[in-house]
Parts: sequence; structure tokens; C-alpha cells
Amino acid sequence: MAALILCLYNILANLLLWPLCLLVHKHPNFKGTLRLRLSLGLPPRPQGELFWFHSASLGEVKAVAGLITALKARRPDIAIVLSTMTATGTQAARSIAGVNLILPFPFDAAWVMRRYLRYLAPRSLVIVETEIWPNLLRQAQKAGVRTLFINARLSRKAFRRYRRIKPVTRRVLRNAEVLAIAPEEESRFRILGAQRVQVLGNLKFDATRASDPGTAHAVRASLGCGDRPVFIAGSVGEGEEAMVLEAIRSAQERLPAMFSIIAPRHAERIPLLIDLAKTAGLAWRLRSQPGAEGLLIIDTVGELFNLYGAAQAAFVGGSLVDLGGQNILEPIAWGVPTLHGPYMHEFLWALDAVKGHTITVRDAAELSRAMVDILMHPERYAAMARGGREKLAMARGATERYIDALLGPGKPKQSWPPA
Repeated sequence: MAALILCLYNILANLLLWPLCLLVHKHPNFKGTLRLRLSLGLPPRPQGELFWFHSASLGEVKAVAGLITALKARRPDIAIVLSTMTATGTQAARSIAGVNLILPFPFDAAWVMRRYLRYLAPRSLVIVETEIWPNLLRQAQKAGVRTLFINARLSRKAFRRYRRIKPVTRRVLRNAEVLAIAPEEESRFRILGAQRVQVLGNLKFDATRASDPGTAHAVRASLGCGDRPVFIAGSVGEGEEAMVLEAIRSAQERLPAMFSIIAPRHAERIPLLIDLAKTAGLAWRLRSQPGAEGLLIIDTVGELFNLYGAAQAAFVGGSLVDLGGQNILEPIAWGVPTLHGPYMHEFLWALDAVKGHTITVRDAAELSRAMVDILMHPERYAAMARGGREKLAMARGATERYIDALLGPGKPKQSWPPA
């Protein structure tokens, strides 16, 4: 069964490859990268022993940035290539110290992956979180390239999807090493057929860097908000924009001086946000424009973490509707009282780490009441925010375990949590 499915997959991959190129060549994620994605016109390979890291998009790039920098500090002689799927991921990758070459991720056709692996000749292929590309994994296996999934996790949706093709996942994962973030993820990978699985903890605890008060002051100054109380809604997802803006509108009626920031999860939602803000009667501006209106819509990339530090209250999106949540650790790292919705099933690891130090809101009315109460009475929430920050600090430390695993012959020296 697995052989038949993989055969059909390869036939479709080759049949659809060229029409796909025509369809996506103007898309921001693919524009100017198609030749490289087809393994054509590749730049000179960095010299020396090489690790190929693959991070699908911005979140995975941010998660692995500290690991790459620390790995290069320990072994400056190695070369590191980082591939990404998206334009935002590529942009973020450029800021990582230690990366020798950034490439767009190639199309998963067997001949393309074979050429890429021959070109890079990596010591190890390191896949961040979950990117199960059958031809990449099979060609790496044939080439004798050690393959690791690091910070490995499977969402409930992805797990259900992969489970339908378990004969395929069993075949392509059987030689891979899976270093998972938690026991639940370990169990899911084993069910899919991975044999070498170990729990090492979550790099995102380390990637959520320590806050810098000087940076927060500088960001506040750039906002032009003066001493006004600041609320931020970050990573706001599709279907919850109207609820968040309604909460902000209602809160501003009670607290007219407040300054609000909304950062959409996806930039293509900005026009809708603008329309919704106009409909709600909110005075707004884009981050890329001057001014100091009551609502700032973020249209820039890579600022969200520092913007959290400029706020006195934060809401983390993807959680008022069933999107699975987003990373609550970023505002918590600043000691900012943090709100989220009830749908956090993709970030239970983060909730567990700071259990009892966030506030759940279920609709626009609850969100509005909570943000106003925090902004008007910050002293009531100081202990909660401080406790969350302390718990986050205690959860850090996965980076060194992952480096030991990458540089070692196989198993890391220590699993997580310790027995």
C-alpha cells in the first residue's frame, strides 16, 4: 500500500510541477525563487561540514534562531544552510547569526530533492517541528543523510491527516530521529511509525528571549502614545477580528485615553481590518504611517515581540475562535498581563508551563472588561504577570539538549523531563 501511494504521489508531483510553477510564480512566497526551488542555478555550496535546517515559515525560523546561533558558537567550523517556505520566513532568517546560506525550500519531486541533497551533501538534515515531505525523507534515506525532526510537534489536525496515510508515514519516518517537545507529541509520532523518538523540551521557551526595558521604552517612544495606557492584540486570526475590534471600541468608551494595537496573524487580512475599524468608528493608522491615533494596525514584520513589551495588557489571538491559539509566552516574557480565548489546544504546552498565570476570555464583552480592568488597576495583576514570567524562566534550557543531540552520534545525553 505504501509503495502504491508513494508511486501515485510521485506521478502527481511530476505532472503538476510545471502547471504549479505557472500558477504561483507571482505569489510573494514564490516570486523570484522558482529556479532555486527546482534545483536550478544554485549558488556555491558553503565549504565544510554542513547542516541543512528546514523551517517552514516565520514561527519555525524564530524557534530555531537561538539554536543555530548557539550551535555555530560551539562549532564555528560547520556550515549552516537554512531553507524556508515563505517570504516572511526568509526575511527573518537573514537576521540569524551563523547562517551561511538561505534557500527557498525545493519542490518535493524526487529528482529535485535528489539534486538538492547531492548539491548540499549535508551531514544532517534538520527539520524544525513538522514537515513530512515524502520525497525529501526518502532521498535523504537513500543518500545516507542523518535526518532529525527537532522541536517536533503534531497538531491534532495534522495528526489526523497523517494517520490516514500511516503506511506512508511509517515508511518515511522509520529512519528519522524525532526529538519532540512533550510526551504527547512523542506518542503521536510513534503511532505514525517513528521508531527513534525522544522528548527534549521546547525550543520556543528559549526562543522567547528575555525582555529588555530599554527596548520597550524605545518602542513606546516610536508609537507616539506618550503616557497613555497601551493594549495590544497580537496574532489576531481570521474570524475573530470583528470581536477584537468591538472589544477595543467598547473599552475606549470607558477608557478614552487608551492606545490600542492590533497585529493580524496574516498580512493579507489588513484591508479587512481597516474596513472593520472604519465600520466600528475607530480612528486608526498603519504602523508604517506617522501619527498617534487610538488604534494602530501593524503592517510591518518582526516587531510583535517588542510591541508586547510596550503594552500594559495583551491579548493573544487565534483563540477566540477555533484556530488553536498562538504563542502566549511572548507577552509573558515581558511580564505583561496576558489574555487569550478558550481555543488553545495547539499551545497547551505553553499554557501548562505558565498555568494559572493567564486569563481566559470567551467573547468580546469579556475581553473588553478584562482589558479595561487591567489598564485601570494594574496592581491587581502584577503578581500574576510576575509569576508567569518566573515560570517561563524555569522552563528554559532545551537549546543545549538539542545541540548535544545534533552533534552526537544518535541519542542525546539526557531526555526531558529528567527521570
